[in-house]
Formats: sequence, structure tokens, C-alpha cells
Amino acid sequence: MTRVSSPETVSAAAGPVSCRSCDLYEICRRCDRIAIEEERGLRRTGALRTVRAGARLYRAGTPAHSIFAVRQGMVKTVRVDPDGEERIVAISLPGDVLGVEAFGEHLYALDAVALQTTVCCELPLSVLSERCARAHELASAIITLLSRETVDQTTFTRGSISERIIALILDLSRRRERRGLDGRRFALGMTRQEIANLLDTRIETVSRTLQRMSRDGQFDLSGQWLELRAAALLQTDRGALAD
Repeated sequence: MTRVSSPETVSAAAGPVSCRSCDLYEICRRCDRIAIEEERGLRRTGALRTVRAGARLYRAGTPAHSIFAVRQGMVKTVRVDPDGEERIVAISLPGDVLGVEAFGEHLYALDAVALQTTVCCELPLSVLSERCARAHELASAIITLLSRETVDQTTFTRGSISERIIALILDLSRRRERRGLDGRRFALGMTRQEIANLLDTRIETVSRTLQRMSRDGQFDLSGQWLELRAAALLQTDRGALAD
């Protein structure tokens, strides 16, 4: 695990999200592992991990000893083909949980790579075993967590390129708002190549379409930073926006 101590770098990342807005909150609470006591600003028993941009939180095939919640920053989970080519499977934002395959296979199935300097809360599986006295409540919380993690991100590879980009932007916006973060202005957190990888298209197509949509006034785009302008982009009905 790579740690980064620069507060300036960490502060530029997405988040941080409050513990109560995190998908891991109910499990951490029942395990007495809340990492930050927000009302008092005191560190509790939870472990925080800081990972620099481009570094791996964990690798596919390694023993799965913990599950992680993104507190600040962004993480991509990737599948590496036998020829070494990466395929982005999902993007995790503050409040999302990584490594849930640890419950079943006890090995991580994918690589988790920080897109920007990222802070994660770590919940060791050994802690869950120690809380067997609360097995019923804990099992319910785990089932709820696993149901949230079944969200299909393959929808980003369907439809026209404009529809895929709209779907991605809306997804990032709504997920941030659900965590109490700014869903109108935010950093994409991904390179154009990573966006193309996720959307299953070419980098030239992504760049050209983003520029056209920005010129059309659907959003302002400056480097990594995007600010939504069209009201339709903030609606849940993707079809409300004209291609």
C-alpha cells in the first residue's frame, strides 16, 4: 500500500464523504469501526489508507484480507487481459465500496487503481469474524451492501457515443449528489483514454464529442473540471437531452 502525506494533493481529490453517506456505514457501525467521529473530529479505530494516483489499492489474484470504502478521491477497477491490456470495469467515487469479492472467493478479482490521490477506509475481514455475536444484524447489512454493488456499469457501452457520455456524466453527478457532494461541478477524474476505455470507444471520438457538447452549452469543460449547464443533464431521464 502506497501512502501519500501531502495534504495539498489529497484536498484536490473528490470528497471527502461523510461516514453516514458511505455504503459501508452500517457495517462499520455494527463493528465499532467508524474511522472518524465527525461531531468531535476525533479519529476512532478505523484504518485509513492513502493511495497516490496511479498506484494500486490491491491486485487481482492476491489474498483478500479487507474491504475498502472510498472516503476521498476516485478509483478505477480494471481487468488485465493476458496480453497486458487493461479494461476498465467500473469507477468508484467517495462512499463506494471495493473488494466485496473478499466475502466469497477470498481473492481479489480485479485490480483497483487510484485515479487521483485517494483516501480509503479499510475494514479487515477479521473484524467481521470477531462480531459474530451480532451475526443477524451484520448479515443484513452485508446483504444490503452486496445488493448495491451489483449495479451494472455496462450501460456505458450501449447507444451512441453522445448517449454513453451523457449516461456517464449523469451517473457521476447523481452518485456525488447522493453522497452530499457537488453534483453540478466536479472533476472527471479520468483521462480521455480512460473514458474511452470505459465507454468502449476511441479516444478521438471521446475528445471530439466532449468538445462538441461543451460548445453546444450542455456543460463547461476545462481540463478535468466539468460544470453542468443544461438543466436536462441534471434530470434522471437521459432521453430529455437532445443528441
